[in-house]
Amino acid sequence: MTLQELREHKGRLANEADQILKKAAEENRADLSKEEDAKFDAIHADIEGLTRQIVRLEKQESVTASLSETTRRSEPNKTSDPKRGQPARVSEFERCEAVRAWMLGGVPDLEISEQQRALAVRCGLPVNSRRMSFNLAPTVLKSARPEDIRAWKAELDERRAFDEQRAALTGAQSTTTTGGYTTADATMQALEVALLSYGGMRSVATVLRTDTGGPLPFPTSDDTAQKGEIIAENTTYNELEMTFGQLVLDAYKYSSKYIKVSVEFLQDTSINAAAFLGSALGLRIARITNDHFTTGTGSSQPNGVVTAATSSAVTFSGATSISYDNLVDLLHTVDPAYRDNGNGRWMFHDSALKMIKKVKVPQFSGDTAGYPLWRPGLLEGGEPDTILGYPYTINQSVATVATGVKSVLFGDFSKYQIRDVRDVTLLRLDERFAELGQVAFLAFSRHDGDLLDAGTHPVKYGTQA
Repeated sequence: MTLQELREHKGRLANEADQILKKAAEENRADLSKEEDAKFDAIHADIEGLTRQIVRLEKQESVTASLSETTRRSEPNKTSDPKRGQPARVSEFERCEAVRAWMLGGVPDLEISEQQRALAVRCGLPVNSRRMSFNLAPTVLKSARPEDIRAWKAELDERRAFDEQRAALTGAQSTTTTGGYTTADATMQALEVALLSYGGMRSVATVLRTDTGGPLPFPTSDDTAQKGEIIAENTTYNELEMTFGQLVLDAYKYSSKYIKVSVEFLQDTSINAAAFLGSALGLRIARITNDHFTTGTGSSQPNGVVTAATSSAVTFSGATSISYDNLVDLLHTVDPAYRDNGNGRWMFHDSALKMIKKVKVPQFSGDTAGYPLWRPGLLEGGEPDTILGYPYTINQSVATVATGVKSVLFGDFSKYQIRDVRDVTLLRLDERFAELGQVAFLAFSRHDGDLLDAGTHPVKYGTQA
């Protein structure tokens, strides 16, 4: 199916699910029959499958478009120009081979060809070094819309092209200083993609890059309760001082734990070994950091958004149910400055979304059928699915719906600050598993996160009864 056909099919399935709920409402039944419930769940399973296909196709389209644009831009400069003194471009294949040479560089008694060694040197990768440092992108997304993803990837391509023009040198002239590990930055883009795509927090929070790991303070001030005054003629005005607070982000060190790879795999594989490694390491760090950015205690780890959020005093009726009235109440506990500034959204576990999809709302007075509260985003341009007109983020680090848990959050999640210390370190463990014919790789990175709340409470949560 084409991307448009998948979207249309998703719309038809959403309508089928809608009819099941309407039929039950017309017959004044509080619950679906066993057959209807099974059919409803099956339809939404199909919808979720279609959504994954749509996301994959949109992602592939953006990558294809990005590669085509990169090729178009690079063709005029594909070979070096002695008059201009610019280096030859490094192809993606050469990048992968350079990283493969570095990955095998410490294996005892393994011959690395002069061509591989020269290619690694050309790309600024010293094969004898066990440590590689590379930079994450200077900016990241604040939403997960397809057009933002395309813009983000285009930015990475622009940065790659700039780094090559500025820093990469050919032949023996290349050093780790002048080369700047630009090959690592480009081929390890998979780690960045893995961090961004997993969990949900990075796609909606504000992510800051810093070059050092020292304490990062944010001044805060809540002056919303203060007002001006009317004064009479020739009357002295009054002074009202502002009160300031401070939020400080630290830099906690995270490890991916090591990954063992056989020498034979590194020698013989036809896949992009750098992308494989980056994705594997990135997902490991993404899982633990997303947990901490969501439910971290704030003690020796980031302060998670659920921990830092303010109670809405809304209690959902029942341990396993979420009602329309509850959601409306929660929505309106958040100030319009955060709710309607373009960043207002929901966040919850997938189990909560399943309940919300079954909630139906009357369209007019006396309507007993109603329509689903959940609305699929079917418009061109990647419009998101919505609840009460606001998009949502599925975050599996939020607690599964159960008695007493903070199950649904709403607010401006861009107020959650994620701090990345810029350098990511990749270690190659040569000798530890040499007798097994294996090489291990280990990534370290430093992060922190907290909600920037001066007292106006940009994010609030509801609790299950």
